[in-house]
Amino acid sequence: MNIDRLMDVLQTLRFESQRTLGLPGLLGGVALVAAVVAFSSSRVVDDETTRLAQSTRHARSTKPLPHEELDRASLDAANLERLPDLLSTFDESGNDISTILARAQEAHLTLGSAHYQVATETSTRFKHYQVLLPVKDQYVTIRRFIAAVLNSVPNAALQEIHVERPAVGDNTLDARIRFDLIYRTNGS
Repeated sequence: MNIDRLMDVLQTLRFESQRTLGLPGLLGGVALVAAVVAFSSSRVVDDETTRLAQSTRHARSTKPLPHEELDRASLDAANLERLPDLLSTFDESGNDISTILARAQEAHLTLGSAHYQVATETSTRFKHYQVLLPVKDQYVTIRRFIAAVLNSVPNAALQEIHVERPAVGDNTLDARIRFDLIYRTNGS
């Protein structure tokens, strides 16, 4: 059956039903069909909601056994002990600085002169390398740069960001971004 024939049949059906039922009857029939479709859809949603509620109740009722909690706690403690060994040593700091500067260049940021400071805490097995970068650009560009650095340098942490707008109508912001690069000490 081609499209023209189908359109003719549908138009004939509409005219015959309008002649038999009238316009209010035809509109009532359309409303009735819409109500049946909505009701059947709501039953499907209700059934799915009930199934999810039952699975949530079941998941909440099954608590880990005490020995499983102990196993997880000891596993977490062991992983925490291994954490410093997963970090690179301070010898890799040059590569991390190069990566940060490459991300700034990719973002077309205007960088001022950076300030660097090394801090070693005697009570821990970590060495901190603080990098303070003065930046001038739009907010979106600065935000993307920070995200790119945090995604590409796994031992980087954003410690501080200070943003100033020199003029009310100006889109260019003056920002100071401080990253803390964390390394294990060579003695570990």
